[in-house]
Amino acid sequence: MTNAGGPRVLAIVLNWRQPLVTLACLEALRAMDGPAVDILVIDNGSGDDSIAILRESPVAIFLEELPENLGFAAANNIGLRRAIAEGYDYALLVNNDAFAAQDMLQKLLAETRLDVALLSPKITYESDPRRLWFANGRRHPLTLDLLDTGKDELDGPAWSQSGDVDYLLGTCLLVNLQAARVVGLLDEKYFFYFEDLDWSLRFQEAGYRLRMVADARITHRVALSTGGAEDSPQRRYYLAYGSVLFWRRHRKMGSTTSIILFRGLSAVKMVARLMAHGRFDTAHAYLRGLRDGWQASN
Repeated sequence: MTNAGGPRVLAIVLNWRQPLVTLACLEALRAMDGPAVDILVIDNGSGDDSIAILRESPVAIFLEELPENLGFAAANNIGLRRAIAEGYDYALLVNNDAFAAQDMLQKLLAETRLDVALLSPKITYESDPRRLWFANGRRHPLTLDLLDTGKDELDGPAWSQSGDVDYLLGTCLLVNLQAARVVGLLDEKYFFYFEDLDWSLRFQEAGYRLRMVADARITHRVALSTGGAEDSPQRRYYLAYGSVLFWRRHRKMGSTTSIILFRGLSAVKMVARLMAHGRFDTAHAYLRGLRDGWQASN
């Protein structure tokens, strides 16, 4: 596979036990307008029939099989290192449950600049493409919390302008590989969640910009990669784990007192809500995540 003309782009898609969903993602990538894109699929230790199915993909791909699930950051870094080593200009990180619009890559590339490290399309729900999942990422100056994402709002004029943002999410990112060479790759201490927010802050600390491109679009089949449940024990564990790593590392950018109060109150509310709904296993997983994240950040 080769890219004829224009910047060289390697799309990186992780698969974990969802080969049919991944194939649909690949079909959308193949259908994109613009420069030809090479596609690397990394099977993240599925241990099922994923490899056999992906080898029969009608979309031409590079396929790499990992012996175990390394998590989002470490597995994507394998692809990013390959993209850098092979001289690509950009990497396109795409969740396997996200499906690019035909003109998405063209719209993203039109907004690239030397000082822009990451670009994201507007992300909507696959089940209702009029409804936003992510369209902005502002940072609270004291707590570092992610604000004003547009989540669950109907798309409209308020979300029609492209612009610089504080945070971008890893659902779909066009990565300026020259910037990644300077700042480094995703932090592999994060298994799932918060590695994208961490990367966002690290790029900004190094003087790079992050860009939300409003007329570039992708739809997201939300929460499939963690079992489809918003409050699954696995999801809550990794959210808690990553949150402690993130806030302890970046607390100098906000107010330490505000962060401690905010995170403490959030933890109490989360545990209370889960227990009130009888989700004792999830509450326990959440508390274990807080503990393990604290230990890992020491």
